[in-house]
Amino acid sequence: MDNEQYLWYKLFCADGFGKKSINIIYESMKKNNMNIEELFDMNSAEFKKVFPELGSGRFNRANFQAIHNLDESTIRNEYDELLQNNISIVHIDSKFYPRRVKELPDFSPPPVLFCQGQLSLFNAESIAIVGARKCSTVGKNLAKQTAKKLAIEGKNVVSGYARGIDISAHLGALETGGTTTIVLGSGICEFSSWKISSQQNWKMNTLIISQFHPKMKWSGQNATMRNKLTCALSEAVVVIESGEEINDSGKRSGTFNTAKNALKMGIPLFVANFDQAP
Repeated sequence: MDNEQYLWYKLFCADGFGKKSINIIYESMKKNNMNIEELFDMNSAEFKKVFPELGSGRFNRANFQAIHNLDESTIRNEYDELLQNNISIVHIDSKFYPRRVKELPDFSPPPVLFCQGQLSLFNAESIAIVGARKCSTVGKNLAKQTAKKLAIEGKNVVSGYARGIDISAHLGALETGGTTTIVLGSGICEFSSWKISSQQNWKMNTLIISQFHPKMKWSGQNATMRNKLTCALSEAVVVIESGEEINDSGKRSGTFNTAKNALKMGIPLFVANFDQAP
């Protein structure tokens, strides 16, 4: 198991291999009843035969040589450091990989997820609560109360760990002894627990997930990808507050984008009615 996990991390780190090319490899290996060890034992001719899409066209950089050009010592040291920090590497062929994400139609699943905490929450009944960073006090309270009610009903609360609505949702779930999943827009090594550390049992009730290289910094592009994964992990999405899709300064709303993703994925979407807010 350790070697399998290491090889998936090695593939993830190979130059030119992104989400789409690694998913091509996964689907081809599944079709040919192969495992990740056999991929790294291939010669160039075998690689081209099994993965004809790779090494040319838009996948030109995802070629046989790239997976053998890695600095083995560097990759191994990085991998060992992750394990020492209790970070799990959940690859798409792992029994722990969330079923909803893998099976969702018209969604390209992240082939590798970096995780800390309770992996059992991957397949919990989960509801996402999302909203604006710059939000009202009413919005924060509504997010927290909604999360508490969902937690009492046994639902896991998913959100993106941004200030405002997201943090209120995480805290609401934890304050009532419920569970929460934090989906990061950065690498998992960039995670800091200070926003939720006031909750005594947060480690026992939390799953932290990132689809990015462990040391990657937050970016707007990463946040957009994070929003899609937040939806994919959830059976429904609740929007508390959102800005306009594009404001007067030309900035796009991440919450609005999350709501659109939910609709595209066929995931039930609920939007808060502030006329009935407590």
